Amino acid sequence: MAVLNPVPEAWLVPVLVRGILVLLGTMVPGAAQGQTADEYQVKAAYMYNLAKFVDWPSDAFESPSQPIAFCVLGQTPLSRPLEDALAGKVVGQRPLVFHQLSDSNQAGGCRVLFIGLADKIRLRQTLDQVKSLHVLTVGEAADFTGEGGIVRFFLDEGRVRLEFNLDAADDAKLRVSSKLLSLGKIVRRVGR
Repeated sequence: MAVLNPVPEAWLVPVLVRGILVLLGTMVPGAAQGQTADEYQVKAAYMYNLAKFVDWPSDAFESPSQPIAFCVLGQTPLSRPLEDALAGKVVGQRPLVFHQLSDSNQAGGCRVLFIGLADKIRLRQTLDQVKSLHVLTVGEAADFTGEGGIVRFFLDEGRVRLEFNLDAADDAKLRVSSKLLSLGKIVRRVGR
């Protein structure tokens, strides 16, 4: 009787990651007509998964068990779905916590910061403010990555897609997994 070798975990992880994120990206039929609650549930699920595939520098946290703080700046339909998606979740040894911010000056303890469309006017100022704080910035404005944001959500044929600015990630001293990068579009500064 032949004994089959189990599937190695290292091989299985990229397949599962791709499957989960592709599934999440297809869960928004009809979103092209406008932003819906379903669209923001998909974005919240993406944000939770982003934390699994980003490495922060060791000095970004005070201890190995310090929570990963997900923050939302201003009013956006993402707040409630994100808070629900993070409830009781842990990445590594770190619990995930949600904070609603009214001002970018409160972003000091955030590790993931979503900047909604309502805060587009202060976008450049906010991105400059958090650049040195090791914050994974996420947004949905058309020029988000062009302005220095790290991850942008955009709709393509009714599906939520990702765009990554690796130069901004480098500036924030964050390392984004190649497994995650393979699922989105990568932008770089001119000359890089």
